Amino acid sequence: MKNHRKIYQNIKASLIFGLLVNSFSCAVQEDLTKPILGLEGDTWEKTEIDHWLDENFLIPYNVEVKYRWDASELDIDRTLVPPHEERVIPIMEVVKEGWIDVYNKETQEEFIKRYAPKQYQLVGSPQYNSNGTITVGQAEAGRKVVLFRVNQFERSNQTMVKRTLKTIHHEFAHILHQNIMYAPEYKEITPGAYTASWNTLSDTQAREMGFITPYSSSSPDEDFVEMIAIMLTEGKLGYESILAGINNPQAVQALRRKEEIVVTYFKQVWDIDFYHLQETTAQAIEEISPSPVTPLHTLLGVGQTYTKMGMDISAGEDQSAAFLSVFQAANEGLGTLGNAGRFIEALEISFIETGKSLVSVTYKNPSNLNSTFYADFGFDYTVTPEGLANFTYTGPPAESVSRNNNARVIETYVMALMDYLNDNNFQISWKNGRPDIGSSDQFGRFTVVDDSENFFFGILGN
Repeated sequence: MKNHRKIYQNIKASLIFGLLVNSFSCAVQEDLTKPILGLEGDTWEKTEIDHWLDENFLIPYNVEVKYRWDASELDIDRTLVPPHEERVIPIMEVVKEGWIDVYNKETQEEFIKRYAPKQYQLVGSPQYNSNGTITVGQAEAGRKVVLFRVNQFERSNQTMVKRTLKTIHHEFAHILHQNIMYAPEYKEITPGAYTASWNTLSDTQAREMGFITPYSSSSPDEDFVEMIAIMLTEGKLGYESILAGINNPQAVQALRRKEEIVVTYFKQVWDIDFYHLQETTAQAIEEISPSPVTPLHTLLGVGQTYTKMGMDISAGEDQSAAFLSVFQAANEGLGTLGNAGRFIEALEISFIETGKSLVSVTYKNPSNLNSTFYADFGFDYTVTPEGLANFTYTGPPAESVSRNNNARVIETYVMALMDYLNDNNFQISWKNGRPDIGSSDQFGRFTVVDDSENFFFGILGN
């Protein structure tokens, strides 16, 4: 029995010794000089994408754009995916053209250099939240902005362009008010309506409460930056269209007051004309992703968006030489009327009923500039589905007595204008080929068919 115990102890000792020797042998043979993977950071050769980002963001503005996957930059409890590389430059081009370049036109370049976030992190997917919402962008203390949904981005899709730039302008507005706060009375415009349940509101419900978006109702700070982002990315026309669709006059009044504070804040704090910034942003968006152009002739006429076109052409700026010669002939003719003569101040074409139009001449006596005279001249009017317009002169209409009398007095003196309209066919178009995006003033143009150098234009109205 003792011999068996002794044999067992010897075997046990041999096994332990062998394990120690093997362990010591492994420890001695392992190469401990190799770096731990990731300890010194990822390394890669810079690609065309990296060089482009350096030239457009890092070097001029000290803004780093990260698109390679780095989980340490994001919430580890969310399921996210990296951006597709082919989407990186297109989306950052839009960021530059629709944000940096816009502000550079309105301020000194140092403004963006000073206040821009120092890092952009691009994420391919949205970030889904437990309350059923998704996060499309977020800012961290003015230092970093995360852009989600990069893999869905298409530069040709204006909705996506606006959505991306809305996020950029929203987050940048946070940086601005975190540096210098907006007026405290902003928080008192709709004080009792802010709610943590903003995600249950529709756009319509939020706007009838005096908020530009549902998210605006989450807090005064979010309200302030949402106003800025919407007014910039929708432009004046889009913003005014939103307000025109609100039925509650108190809500419109609240939004107008918020708008006023935003405009004042930008001017007094940053010396920026917000309405001009709004126009510049809208123009940039249109250049990035042009919206479909609705032919003007489908919007012009009785009961349409535009029912008249006015021309203040006394200076003759930008009108065609052919039309100016006709106008000058009419003006010179009117100058022989009476002792002192008369001169044309403005012209207007209006569409009074289907197939009928008026040309109204506003004129004055140079010896009494406080008195203004009006004369109406009637035309039959037709327009084809292709936008070809034809005017047939019918003389002063009987409906307007005083204007009719004036028209009969000056008719022979200004007949050159009536003949010009009567004798030509015209192609209707936007003055610049499309609406002037971002501006409340829109201009139409009538060009003589087969003579592109013979045209007149004016501001559209209703």
